[in-house]
This record gives sequence, C-alpha cells and structure tokens, in this order.
Amino acid sequence: MPKLALIGRPNVGKSSLFNKLTRSKAALVAETPGLTRDRRYAKATFPQGEVTIIDTGGIAQGLEDPLAQDVVNQTNQAISEADALLLIFDGSEGLTPDDLDLLGLVRRSKKPFVAAVNKIDSDQRLANLAEFYETGLDQIVDISVKTGRGLNKLKDVLSKLLFKEPRAEVTAPCEDEGDKASLTEDEAGEDELTPIRVSIIGRPNVGKSSILNRILGEPRMVVSDLPGTTRDAIDCLVERPGHRPIIFVDTAGVRRKSRVKDKIEKFSAIKSLDSIKDSDICICVFDASEGITDQDKRLVGYTSRFGKGCITLYNKWDLVKSDPTRVRILNEEAKFLKKLVPYAPHLNVSARTGKNLDKLFPLIDDVFHDYNYKETTGKLNRILRQAIARRNPPVTKGHYLKLYYVTQTDTKPPTFTFFANYPELFPDHYKRYLSNFFRKELNIPHTPIKIVLRAR
Repeated sequence: MPKLALIGRPNVGKSSLFNKLTRSKAALVAETPGLTRDRRYAKATFPQGEVTIIDTGGIAQGLEDPLAQDVVNQTNQAISEADALLLIFDGSEGLTPDDLDLLGLVRRSKKPFVAAVNKIDSDQRLANLAEFYETGLDQIVDISVKTGRGLNKLKDVLSKLLFKEPRAEVTAPCEDEGDKASLTEDEAGEDELTPIRVSIIGRPNVGKSSILNRILGEPRMVVSDLPGTTRDAIDCLVERPGHRPIIFVDTAGVRRKSRVKDKIEKFSAIKSLDSIKDSDICICVFDASEGITDQDKRLVGYTSRFGKGCITLYNKWDLVKSDPTRVRILNEEAKFLKKLVPYAPHLNVSARTGKNLDKLFPLIDDVFHDYNYKETTGKLNRILRQAIARRNPPVTKGHYLKLYYVTQTDTKPPTFTFFANYPELFPDHYKRYLSNFFRKELNIPHTPIKIVLRAR
C-alpha cells in the first residue's frame, strides 16, 4: 500500500483533509495552530486502490511551541518513509516565506509530490492562485476541505502519482453494510488476524509516549517533560509473526475535570475516554515517583465501567527501586487497587531502561485470551450450583432470591446472563461474588465478567 504524507504550515487544513480522505474523525481538528505534533496514519480508498495517509504537524518559523523541533523531526521521518507527498498551502493567506521553505524541503527530498491550495471556498478566491504559480510549479490543485470542492480531482491526480500501473477500481463499503448476516468461514478465519486494540492511558507526564516509543524501538511519538505533550489519540500497528497483531493507542493525559480549562485539553480528554471505549485492553500507567493518585483510580474506574481488559503499570521504577520504604508503599497501593480491578495484572517497568517491558506482550495475549473466553452452558450451570451451595442468594425485602440457570450471551468481556425470580433485588455484593467465583472456576483470572440478571 503506497504512503502519502501531508505537509504544510500550521492550520492550513492538513488534519481536516486527513479526516476527509480517510472518511473518519480520527484527527483532532481546531483553529489552534500547531495542534498536531505526532505522525498519524490511516487508510484511504482512492479510485485505483488503497493508500496510507500520514498526517504531520505544521512547520513554520517563530512558532511559540517548545516542541517545534520535535514536530520537524516527526515530519522529516514522514517524508522519508512516504512514497509521495502532498504539499498544502493556505489560499486565504496567500504565499508566505514558510511556504517557500517547505517547498524547498519537499523538492530536496526528491520524492514525487503534488501541490494543493486549500480554502478556495468560492470562485472569487481563484484569483489567489496566481501567486502560487510564481513558485514554478506546473500544476496546483485548488481545493476546499470545508466544502469538498476539488477533492475528487485531487484524488485523481494523486492516484496517477501513486499508482503507476492501473488497478481494478476499489469500491468503498457502504456505511450500512457492516452488520449483515453471520460470518462466513473465510471471514471467521480473518477474525483470528484482527488486531488487539490496546489503549495506553494515564495522567499527563507519566510516560505513556515513552513506553510506546520503547516498545516500537523508534521515536514514533513526541516526548518531553512538558505535561500535555500528546494532544491526540495516535494509533500504532505492531505486527508479530505467529501472533495476533496489536494496535497501540497513545492517548493524551487526562487530569481532573476541575483542572481542565483549556479547550484543546478538554477535546483531548474526550478523545482519550473514547479510546477506552473502543479498546479491548487498557494499559493504565502510574508514575512510581508519585504513587497512585485519585485521578489514577478514576481512570482505572472508567476501564471497569466500560468492561475493558486492564493492565496496570508503575513506570519510572528505576527512580524508586533503591528505596525499600517507597517500594513497600507503592506495592501496598497497587494491592489496594486490586479491590477495584481484581482481574488486572500488574507490572513495574521503566521506559528509560526498558525494564520488564518485554513481559508486556505475553501479558496482553493472556488478557485478550481471557477477554474472549467462551464456555458451554452445561459447565456454567455446574459452576452455578457450586456457587449457590457455597453461598445462597440473600433474603431481600422479605423475598427468597433464587437463581435458576445461566448461559453465556457475549464476549469481550465474557457476559453471563442469570435467570432469577427477582432480578432487580439482587444486591451488588452478590453479583461481585458470582463474578469472582466464575472467574476463578473458569480459570480466566485476567478479564472482567459482566453479570446480567433476567426474570425467568
């Protein structure tokens, strides 16, 4: 699949065009210049085939961003790995010295490229194109991401650049065709190759991006000591021969709601929470130098509420491992957290040294195995009889509560539906008892279990 990198100054519409081409809302978009910092990848369907689109941060002189050089490095990496480039100008502002610098950068790369002028929202703005032709470019495509003007022409031009040999036309799937009949045998086989989606979540500056960079073996994410370096949720696919691939999602740090004043930080927090909902497993990262805070517990609580697999990590363990008192306190805090997520395995790691990060992949596989667990109705009902024999349902509001039988109705997480005489009266503590009992008897220690009660 050919790769196309989007290059341009801040706020020329790269992320908006990225969302249009990929038919998604993956990239965070706002009027704030310099919002994008990391490289973002997604698939787009062009007339002659599929293309990987790479969104990059804006490059300009005099940006008030302490991470501007890191953004330049990320852009240079995108240019290096791309097969072709799309240089985007802002038609509402005209040609600037920064545009000329970027044009020089693109030409020096020796990569084939197309130039497009965005924000040509009306015929009146076509006159603005004249100064862009003074750069010596033979072809400039005028577009408006906002209105959709010129986007089909742009895709045709890019297709000719990316696909030298003609290909069979690829038809994009309709949005309403996703949930049709049951899977065929071939489709069921493909499900075995579906990536595990793993979100890395935590407060700002606990080392989420550093952990991901260490896992990937390259500076894929911008990292600094400044809290809030990561502003968007970035997907990274890791292929593993002989194992299911993993999509790691690096998310923005989430602070307490009362402390979030900035509009961008608010949007970043929303996307981080959306990432939790879309994930199979969440890796909750804590700062070992600070311990587990109330905000850490809230984030872990979100994973429990949404029924996601969970792994907890103390990062920066190299800073505390030589202090026995500190280590004892941290271990006690992690043990206390187990009451909230008893199924979550725990690791002490260091992104700086790489300590214990090699244990993360086997742990993800174990959690995902339990998260997808399926069991027969017969075995479930034998375990139910054992559970009732050990602890009868309590008498509530003068009613003797009874459980008749159980069946599994879903996975991710394993969902067990119990049929009872008064389902609405079963207390939460008995539901927790059932969950823990079934988790132990089924030998699936690393997954939440969803308990559903229905009237017979």
